[in-house]
Amino acid sequence: MSAQPMLERHARMQVALALIVRRARLSIVHWETRVARDALRALYREVHGEPAPSGQLPTAGGAAITTRHCQLCASVFVMLYRHLQLASSGAGGQDRRSRSIVAMIQAHDLAQRVLGAENSLEITLCWMLARDLRMGRARLRSCPQCQIHYLVTEQGRFDQGCPLCARYRSLGLSCLKVG
Repeated sequence: MSAQPMLERHARMQVALALIVRRARLSIVHWETRVARDALRALYREVHGEPAPSGQLPTAGGAAITTRHCQLCASVFVMLYRHLQLASSGAGGQDRRSRSIVAMIQAHDLAQRVLGAENSLEITLCWMLARDLRMGRARLRSCPQCQIHYLVTEQGRFDQGCPLCARYRSLGLSCLKVG
């Protein structure tokens, strides 16, 4: 047995554990790692002391963004994800798919630190947004007023304007103007 397949299995298991610790849905963990579902269920139970949640994922991450606040938090996550994904694109030793899931986990963790745990998105929604971004079903748009980039999705409810400017207006403040 060569060391390469063993190292690949170890790397897949590390990603699986990282996702499970963050309570990712097992269908996502299996899709990203190809680790057997039985092993993932056992690992989830060992880590969390309870069975993994079941049920279907929404077809699009944008459908799960139901408030302007959530859109703003999702925009922060997506900006971090894109930055980390671009930064890792020149990294050797990992294929594109591996770099993408690692960038997604790092962006989730960084967004949680920046936004605070109470405002952070669940890892499953982060995965769906990253997937939608890669598939072209989501993108970042630049606000002409404040110049920030915000998330726009195919099935989103709040794609008509900047969530930060909307937040300012809801507080009775004028939008930020850059320049």
